[in-house]
Amino acid sequence: MCAEFFNKITATVRTHEHWRSKCLNLIPSENLTSPQVRALLGSDFGHRYAWDEPWYGGQKYSIQIEKFAVEAAKQLFDAKYANVRPLSGHLSLMSVIMGLCQPNDPILISHFKNGGYPLNLQARFPLDVHYIPYQVDQYTMDVAKTRELIENASPKLVILGASIFLQPHPVKELAKTAQDAGAVLVFDGSHVLGLIAGKQFQNPFKEGAQILLGSTHKTFFGPQGGIVLVKDDMEVAEQIDLTLRPNPVLVDNYHLNRVAALALSLAELLAFGEDYAKQVLTNAKELAQVLHKNGISVTGDKWGFTSSHQVLLKTASFEEGIQMRDQLEKADIIVDAGVRLGAQEVTRRGMKQGEMQEIARLITQVLKEEEKPEKVKQAVHSLVQQFESVQYVFEN
Repeated sequence: MCAEFFNKITATVRTHEHWRSKCLNLIPSENLTSPQVRALLGSDFGHRYAWDEPWYGGQKYSIQIEKFAVEAAKQLFDAKYANVRPLSGHLSLMSVIMGLCQPNDPILISHFKNGGYPLNLQARFPLDVHYIPYQVDQYTMDVAKTRELIENASPKLVILGASIFLQPHPVKELAKTAQDAGAVLVFDGSHVLGLIAGKQFQNPFKEGAQILLGSTHKTFFGPQGGIVLVKDDMEVAEQIDLTLRPNPVLVDNYHLNRVAALALSLAELLAFGEDYAKQVLTNAKELAQVLHKNGISVTGDKWGFTSSHQVLLKTASFEEGIQMRDQLEKADIIVDAGVRLGAQEVTRRGMKQGEMQEIARLITQVLKEEEKPEKVKQAVHSLVQQFESVQYVFEN
């Protein structure tokens, strides 16, 4: 039985890797790490505990690795404080909420129907949640109504950022109102963190946000995990820090192999982030425009479809989104049930505008022309096989 488990597990992993290596992955919350980063995930650090002194011995190099990651993050984002210990973007946000809020404090955040995260914040940490008003197009915040809500609700936190993230959020427009109300303005950049790092998206710190947090595995092409950055308010930073250090509230062992991999990913973004982010935005815009030209309904035609890595197809219902996802997967084109298309992973493979035109053609064949998925799959494999190497990396 033990040998059977071994064979089944290893065979399943090999089968998965072989299949996904041939697929066209357009999920906007995923990316590829470089071979060098993947090697660090499998390093000896993966066997070791990380805990502040003086408990464990053998940590002299562990401490150095965390310092490298923190210093690289501070330099990349021009922040006075960085914490690389959160194990996910969600835990990054929870560290901010639990560090700065008391139970039942008011906060402002985007609702799921407007592209916000489906967070069950009240499950164990009750909050007075107010939802940011949006305009009729569903994905554009209503600045005037949001200002009024901030003034009336006096929230502890105003949290911008979302899961559907097509355009910059009104940080500059809301910063003064939040400050006057005594609120801390937080920017959840989970989806766009790599674009911010590459200086091709809005800079939340320059526009008035005090905290920037997010996932490190979407447009930011690192290992799965999270990060919290504070612009310059060290009192705020210390309150967040208490949730992530012994005796910890959210994270004790912060997975040193991930931190080492994150440190190298930060270095890659320092070196190559600007070129990468420029190409991501160019590719996303090209993909959206060609899909629209081909008769596919794309959200946001009145404002140029997208200013991020995401392209959002219009659906009549969640069930239709699932059907579209499943139909595309039959052709080895991988998307999510929201039918958000992300240009970041194909960009990291080295694809450019010409390949976006081809991807749009393949999607159109499946969704509009009803071409047989098996025929489209062959073209998908042919395209992907031309781009098997990860780009924007250091040479060994």
